[in-house]
Amino acid sequence: MDGSDRRLARGPQAGVHPRVDTGLSHAPDPLVGGHSASVDEHPGPLRDPRRVNIDLDPTETPLRDLRAAATSDPDRTFIDIAGATLSYGELWDETRRAAAGLRDAGLRPGDRAVIMAPNSIEVLVAWFAVQLVGAVDAPVSVEAPGPYLAHVLGDLEARVAFGTPETLEVLRAAAPTELELLVAVDEPAGSTRAGDLGSTTLRDLVAAAGHEPDELEPPQAAELGTIMYSSGTTGPSKGVMLSHGYYSTLARVHATFARLSRGARIYCTQPLCHIDARSAVIDALHLRGQIVLGTRFSASGFWDEVEKNDIDVFFYVGTMIHLIFKQPIRAGAPTRRRVGLGSATPASIHREFERRFDVDLVEGYGMTEFGIMAGQTPGRALPGTVGEVVDWVEARIVDSSDQDVEDGQSGELLVRPRAQHLHMLGYWRRPEATVEAWRGLWFHTGDVLRRQPNGALEYVGRTKDSIRRRGENVSAWEVEEAAARHPGVLEAAAIGVPSELGEEDVALVVVASPGIALDVRELRERMSDDLPRYALPRYVDVVSELPKTPSERVAKGAVRERGLSAGAVDLEPRRT
Repeated sequence: MDGSDRRLARGPQAGVHPRVDTGLSHAPDPLVGGHSASVDEHPGPLRDPRRVNIDLDPTETPLRDLRAAATSDPDRTFIDIAGATLSYGELWDETRRAAAGLRDAGLRPGDRAVIMAPNSIEVLVAWFAVQLVGAVDAPVSVEAPGPYLAHVLGDLEARVAFGTPETLEVLRAAAPTELELLVAVDEPAGSTRAGDLGSTTLRDLVAAAGHEPDELEPPQAAELGTIMYSSGTTGPSKGVMLSHGYYSTLARVHATFARLSRGARIYCTQPLCHIDARSAVIDALHLRGQIVLGTRFSASGFWDEVEKNDIDVFFYVGTMIHLIFKQPIRAGAPTRRRVGLGSATPASIHREFERRFDVDLVEGYGMTEFGIMAGQTPGRALPGTVGEVVDWVEARIVDSSDQDVEDGQSGELLVRPRAQHLHMLGYWRRPEATVEAWRGLWFHTGDVLRRQPNGALEYVGRTKDSIRRRGENVSAWEVEEAAARHPGVLEAAAIGVPSELGEEDVALVVVASPGIALDVRELRERMSDDLPRYALPRYVDVVSELPKTPSERVAKGAVRERGLSAGAVDLEPRRT
């Protein structure tokens, strides 16, 4: 395939960043630029003005930081994935050349580019290069099924996709309209596999740009950099719009509340389509440290990697802590003290895990829409809590009428920023959803928490119809829709049930169609065509009827309260 076949239709020139139609032209821009004087000054019970310590640079972005690091520390190793490494200088050079190649192939500011590939150095280069052009990257899981991809690609009107030859084939098949440029990562230049697919490779684009490409100026901090899809609760997944400044601001907050040291070596096994992995990368960049990215989580091998790479800080979710803790006790003492940054830390083993591995487990509370709202500090973590509200955020806990509740009472957590770039720009082309989330100019988290007398926040549950499993938000609606496609299912309700590994497992309660003897294993297998593995139900419970509201909707609260019957089938192997 020659170069002209791979060229995108021409749009605005690189370096000229046009206004992107986000669908928010009539929506308010909530509290951009910090605390607005026009906002209700009622601070809520969780604000303590004596704790204010705002030290955030509103102009900082990852690309500007990388450019500076490439000048000050060009030979320092920045990234290590499966033994493949790049220094700060090498990564900046690869990013510049890849961006120039993408620009020459027709990628323009404001274009959306989907990235679907396992962790690798070239995936990191693709992320940074797309953004250096001024385009917008949209990472998706390699486990994402066809219907989900069709929704994401159509919603984005994506023109470009990055992936392995296998994932590019999946993307091309799912795309509602033709993708104009397919870029294979981790393939050699001139790859036959890429050519057979009708794509080019990232290596070809880098080579075509030469060694001294034209300089591209990184976008401004407030500009749109990433669209990351979060779980929908009453409909399809929504695209969360993140600015370039969001990443750098989150890194500064992490470094401050977790007391991370300059030069830290950070380890993360989560995929780069996940905000945690991306945060780990930018944390290391901000600290002028090193990021070691795994390609998959292994409970038996995790701590070996920590020790082998002399890691200072590792990222985790609660399920990982459970599984690591269940491994045989290691011979010998840990080599030194470390810090773990994560969420959903299992309170029952928090302290024992810290003693066994000589670590401080530091829990943070946040979500893609609002990067960090509360956090613990090393040496002061209270098991079973998510820490205290961070200095950069105002917070309230309210009842169903948005009225403040007293300490010790449960309610929804509302927050708003006291500095720039702490939260999303809005939902991609969903202005009504953005306004709803920010009603009253407070971001409604959809999570129920309570404040203890010592100021620590305790997570209680969720108000919205979403299930938290293995560090992922699972849309109950999407699980129900997948089940409803089976001809043997009359009605379905997906709920979260407590997991012995922390967080929740997915349970599906169904009413079978009349005259059908529903095979629950076959149902789950059929659902795997539409759902990623983590969203598949562990339990399926076939019942005679589901409780209803007066309007004949399924009463999900009543389903949760009733729980699973004795006849519920566990479709996953018992964990030991």
